[in-house]
Order: sequence, then structure tokens, then C-alpha cells
Amino acid sequence: MLSRSYPNEVTPVLGIWTEELVRHVAGLCDLRVISPVPYCPPLPGLRQYTRFRRVEARERRRGVEVWHPRFLTGPGYSFHNYEAETYYLGVRRLVARLRRDFPFELIHAFFSYPDGVAGARLAREYGVPLVITEHAPWHPWMEQYPRVRGQAIAASRQSALHITVSHYARATIARYAGESDRLRVLPNGVDEELFTPLPDGGRPRPGQILFVGLMRHVKGVDVLLRAMQRLAAERPDWRLVLVGGGFYQSSLRYTERMRALVGELGLEGRVEFVGMKAPGEVAAYMRESAVLVLPSRSETFGSVILEALACGTPVVATRCGGPEDVVTPEVGRLVPKEDPDALAAAIAETIEGRAWYDPRRLRRYAVEHFAWGRIAEQTVGLYAEALAPVAGGIRS
Repeated sequence: MLSRSYPNEVTPVLGIWTEELVRHVAGLCDLRVISPVPYCPPLPGLRQYTRFRRVEARERRRGVEVWHPRFLTGPGYSFHNYEAETYYLGVRRLVARLRRDFPFELIHAFFSYPDGVAGARLAREYGVPLVITEHAPWHPWMEQYPRVRGQAIAASRQSALHITVSHYARATIARYAGESDRLRVLPNGVDEELFTPLPDGGRPRPGQILFVGLMRHVKGVDVLLRAMQRLAAERPDWRLVLVGGGFYQSSLRYTERMRALVGELGLEGRVEFVGMKAPGEVAAYMRESAVLVLPSRSETFGSVILEALACGTPVVATRCGGPEDVVTPEVGRLVPKEDPDALAAAIAETIEGRAWYDPRRLRRYAVEHFAWGRIAEQTVGLYAEALAPVAGGIRS
């Protein structure tokens, strides 16, 4: 498994969805995880990068061996065009060393770039098939980086299977790499043991509206705040709780802008910023809230939707890509993006009709379709499919 987006001591919630899949797949096959972290010399004034020096080179997380080699990168996207090359240089010796005692049959890379591109080069060297899982849409990102686009398309076409977590993401890849039977959709899952409803007889806080996610422009928190302003006049007892933050300066700056917007909109005392929380704390917020809202401008999937549903909490989300694969009228509402009025109306209708959303029905929908155990079994089935040509004497 190759995944730069994977939890570690410094970024404990980064790529949690990858770790969850790994944890469940580990019960079905033997695997190792390589998760590179940025290299930075111990220089003053670079705390954003020097903090990664605290990450151990090797650790055991939730029963899985994880290695954290270093690779060279730059601030923001300054080195983006070359990250696949430095990624490969950062992991190749470790891969060769692991290979001596762990004769892996397949490489699974998470994200097409840089992980998938580096994985494609390693797969060619060792004569094993490559599987890529993409968690991000290719448009408009690919328009901004032509050199990256060429590398990612080549890796996609080399892969035995290129998995996407939503039909929306699949369509963006097909737009650049072409239609192919290799392009598959396999969603993210939900931890049914962690995300559970309130005990029988428990009731959520009637006017608590919840957002969970990174603080970034694409998440649409500003749209949610404007929707909250529209709700505040007639429903003064309703409150918005914002769970989330970020690892980089852009997220910190966006958070500060949102704090300022709360004041501009006259929402002081009605909006609470609680910061990033561990998964168990997130689950507690979800089960005690009346509704979870995902107001994104673009969303490849939207795992928080599944988590809320598994907690028995209905959802309101925008039609922004991934949520359309998950949200049905039985479990929540979909509204146009960038529309505070529509968002406010859907939130109000969902909370005021909360009794119609049976928590047991919401949870059953999430678990039956998206439990991580089910997703892991399907993933291993795709591994078998990718390995079939190799077993038949044909190199992928």
C-alpha cells in the first residue's frame, strides 16, 4: 500500500479513510503500508514542515506495519510537478529492502498523483500489477498542471484497475484517460462499531446543526453561515457546531475568515468552532445533533455523510459530485450548491420533520451498503481480478 495521505503523529486524522480500508483488508490478506512524509532539515522558521521530523520512521498502527520514509517537497504546490519523482526516490530503497522478506504480488496506491505515478514505476520494476484508488476529481486540477496530467494519465492506463470512490470522480478520470473497463467505482466505507446511534430513548439536541470537515473554501462553510443567518431570525435557539480545522496555513486563514464572517452576519453566540476532534468525539457530536450538513462546492464522496447516517442522524448535502451517490430522499436532502436559501430551507425542513427519520432505518442503510467489512471484501475481490492475468502468465 502506498499512501501519502495516512494518519501519523503529526497529522492524526489525515487519510483516515485509507487507514480504515487498510485495517479491514489486513484481515483478509498480508500487507504493508508505506506512507512518505515531507523531508525538512532542522531550520528555524519552517515549523510547518519541521514538525514532520517527529514522525517515526516505522510504527505499528492498529495492527498494521507502517513505514514513513522522507521525500523532498516544497511549500504549497511549488514543487508539485516533480513530487512523483522525489516520492519514488524516497521509497525505492525501502521497497527493495521489504521485497527481500515480503515478496509482494501487487501494489495499491491511493491517489493517482504522486502515489499512483510512483507506484506505476515500482510496478514495472517488480513486474506486479498496480491498483490505484482515486479520492479526488481530476477536473479542474488537471488543467492547472499539464506535466502532472501526463504522468497521471500514463499511470492510469498502466494500472490493472483504477478505482474511484464515486461516479462523479470516475467521470472526471474518463474525461482525460478515456473510457475503460479498468475504471471502477467502489465507495468509501463507515466504521459501524464507532459510529452508532444514541441509546434507546436518547434524543438529539433539537436545534443543533453540525458540520464536520476540513476548513477549506471548497467545503462551503461560508455558504452554511449565510444559510444560518437566514435561519437565525425565526429560530433563535438553533445552534451551529463546526467540527474541523486543517494542517496547513491555508486552512488556518480560512478558519479566521469564517470567524470574522460570523461577526459580520450577527451570529455571535450561535456558532461554535470546536476544532479538529478524534473520531470518537466526532461520533458523539453526530449522534447528538439534529442534522449533519455538508455544504461543499465540490466533494468526491463525503464520508461524513455515511458516519452521520450510521449514527442515525439525517443529512443535508449539496449536489456537488459524491453526495449524489449516497443521499436519497429516505435519508436526507440534496440541494444546489452555492445557494444559502435552498440550504436553509432544507435544514429547516429536515429538523422540523426529524421524527420522520427513523435512526434505525438510517443506520441500516449505511451499514448494509457501506460497512468497511463489505468494502474490504470487494477490494480484495478486485485484487484477485488484477492478479488473474499474472497468474495466467501474462504480465499486466
